[in-house]
Amino acid sequence: MPRGQLLPRLAALCLLFATPLALSPEAAAQPTSGFAATNALADLIDAQLDASAFNDAYWGAYIVDLTDNRILYDRNAAKRFIPASNMKLFSTAGVLDKLGADFRYTTRLYADGQIRGSTLVGSLVVRGSGDPTMGARYTSGDLTRTFRQWADSLKASGVRRISGSVIGDDNVFDDRALGEGWSWDDLVWYYGAEISGLQFGEGTINLAVSGTTPGDRARIAVTPDVGYIDVVNRTTTTDGGSIREGYSRDLSSNRFLVTASVPAGQVEREDVAVSNPTTYFIRVLVATLQREGIEVDGDAIDVDEWDGPRIRYEGMQRIATHESPRLKHIVAETNTESNNLYAEHLLRTLGVYGYSGDELDPGSSRAGAAAMEPFLNRIGVDPASLRIADGSGLSALNRLTPLATVQLLRAMNEHPEPGVREAFYESLAVGGRSGTLERRYRSGDARGNVHAKTGYISGARTLSGYVTADNGHLIAFSLMCNHYSTRTSRVNQAQDAIVELLADFDG
Repeated sequence: MPRGQLLPRLAALCLLFATPLALSPEAAAQPTSGFAATNALADLIDAQLDASAFNDAYWGAYIVDLTDNRILYDRNAAKRFIPASNMKLFSTAGVLDKLGADFRYTTRLYADGQIRGSTLVGSLVVRGSGDPTMGARYTSGDLTRTFRQWADSLKASGVRRISGSVIGDDNVFDDRALGEGWSWDDLVWYYGAEISGLQFGEGTINLAVSGTTPGDRARIAVTPDVGYIDVVNRTTTTDGGSIREGYSRDLSSNRFLVTASVPAGQVEREDVAVSNPTTYFIRVLVATLQREGIEVDGDAIDVDEWDGPRIRYEGMQRIATHESPRLKHIVAETNTESNNLYAEHLLRTLGVYGYSGDELDPGSSRAGAAAMEPFLNRIGVDPASLRIADGSGLSALNRLTPLATVQLLRAMNEHPEPGVREAFYESLAVGGRSGTLERRYRSGDARGNVHAKTGYISGARTLSGYVTADNGHLIAFSLMCNHYSTRTSRVNQAQDAIVELLADFDG
């Protein structure tokens, strides 16, 4: 775009996003220097953030041209904000920096006993690694493929019966299943799934509620149906209208009350989070082994409930090994789709591999936050300026600054390892194309251009990432809005207008 067309183009964008802009024809026609263009850009951003819809809101913004190192905009950049899922930028960057893009989790299956004839005289033990991916996501929807492969490995070792128990060892992580400060009413939903060093199906069970005859109860199907949860059916089948969700679960319980209303002939599907993912993992494994012709005499047991001899892996026979997808793929799911469970596992994984102290459990979120400090110091972020309460941003206790967020974006763009640099950039949702930005930026110059991480919890809406300007420069930005009472869509509108201004910037 010719330089003289910058201000008219920016004025048109403000009209597009319904924000008044007063520009005289003379001002609009004048060519702009880089300094004048930056000032004009700042005025237009101010117009977005100062709109009356945000009179009670608290905005923070920091925007830097990474190509020539210019600060393009600064509002409350060093102030602390509730970041929501922008926290995932720090969790994913920290673990990529520590472990590299090609890291894989390894989960191992052991025989704790002697194989006599076709019987394992003893227990089967699964040693968890913190892998959050085991289930259907990376197996083309085949939920129990890995467990069936383990059954094949047992058969290849001659095992057709296990006389003891099947034990799930989740001790790679601590036993805090929830993030600090999580809201209790999030915990029934997939995005509030519990954390465990041994995870299956992302800690969820699928409920399919099918409308039957108007006035009757709907029919509820559970997948996988291994008897792990109890379902109380208080649903209603209606003769039309829309589906109304209704799911609840007491804390530390697997008794689900379903009160959904579903029109006849329609199906409402919901992934609900279970309590104690470790026991869930083992229950599904035992059910799969039995379906594959391997008898299990004992119980499915969380290692914390095991009262037998101490587990010593050095004396056991390894039966099978499962490797996760590479870390770059896990990080892509975490950021593109804003997967909370993955982010929590990544923060704890950083603690497992990066924490060297002796005051914290290495598999805890606090150890993960402590292990991130050397990385933050190296990229010029003062760890004391942040508060990392969890890995996902679901907690309202997290605090980030726009300044620190842009510093992290700059550091990852300049990371000395190309694989890490590319994995981080490619993990971000793309405007109008993928993930949490697929339905935003449906037109305009930011479409297919902006790579960013969204964030939302009640009262907090954030957006941070990269966009390439009209002059070819790469811009890093962080836009954080807290304590607003207007519609979240109105905050989206302001953020998107600003990103469009950056995409068209040629100053």
